Amino acid sequence: MLSRRAFLTALGALALPLPALASGPARTLLAAAADDGGPFFGATGGPLLGAAGGLLPSAAGGKAVPLAGRGHGIVPVPGTTQAIVVARRAGYWLARIDWAAGALLREAEAAPERHFFGHALLSPDGTTLYTTENDIASGRGVIGVWDAASLRRRGEFGSHGIGPHELVWLVPGRRLAVANGGILTLPESGRIKLNLAQMAPSLAVVDVADGRLVAEHVLPDRTLSLRHLAIAADGTLGIAIQAESPDGRPVDDAPLLAVLRDGALTLAATAPGLGGYAASIAAHGNVFALTATRGNALALWGSDGTPLAAIAHPKPAGVASDGTRLWVSNETGMIAEADLKRRVLTPLLTRAGTRWDNHLVLA
Repeated sequence: MLSRRAFLTALGALALPLPALASGPARTLLAAAADDGGPFFGATGGPLLGAAGGLLPSAAGGKAVPLAGRGHGIVPVPGTTQAIVVARRAGYWLARIDWAAGALLREAEAAPERHFFGHALLSPDGTTLYTTENDIASGRGVIGVWDAASLRRRGEFGSHGIGPHELVWLVPGRRLAVANGGILTLPESGRIKLNLAQMAPSLAVVDVADGRLVAEHVLPDRTLSLRHLAIAADGTLGIAIQAESPDGRPVDDAPLLAVLRDGALTLAATAPGLGGYAASIAAHGNVFALTATRGNALALWGSDGTPLAAIAHPKPAGVASDGTRLWVSNETGMIAEADLKRRVLTPLLTRAGTRWDNHLVLA
């Protein structure tokens, strides 16, 4: 465990004057957001999906696609300028958009007695979409199966847990890893967490051919909700954690990361003072980068679970990597590039009055 003094020293040292914008290939970042006056801020207006083409300051006023409500996860469609956006939990819509044209192409509603948990995943051939959902009557987690082009539902299978959130391919086209957050919510009670004293988070490995549970992994501490997933270059699965406190104990120093290596799920070494809440995770080679929103930092771990350092960043939200470059957004409208060698951030653009949602995706 890195000492609190050592970790905070690293944090402070990383808040350095920012260098000039690094060169590199132009990419497009996608993120759900809301401008001032949108429901993200508790008033009237419309949420957006913003596209920052090329990551240049001139892109600050780039294309935006109005959405039916607050969006969360975004799935780019390979080889196109399209993406699929999923409603934040507990939402009822999917949208396929053309981010280059700023156009909403089609929408779909959740199946009866189902709502979305905010994330989706495409099959390797791009034809099938898998969504994390809730069976409202029973509270069991469901993986919805959709035609990716038409957004017509094909079927579903169980997530083998409660509150499935993000999902990734462990074996592309065959086996999914599903982060079951373990928290029961119902539409009539909004985002109120109904079972904190009986939480049941798990990481489920599911065969998509027949929906069977291949493996299940749990942590000893059931108050650590498993939420977001990323796979490092060495094959390690990183799981971002959001700690709960049924008994009111502080969670400021709670773990933020678990890793699945060689078939075993373990907690990464704890780095203190990060607030117990990881909003997003990205793999950058064999480094996991997590946005510690309550700790105001981009926190870094090796894929072996060793804490490396953190870069001070107010209210970080989404994080994305192409393996060479790493970007992070925040809740005050900034998108920045992170230099992990120098441990500094370079602001690339700021959209005044915009609050980026918790996920940032490269298209």
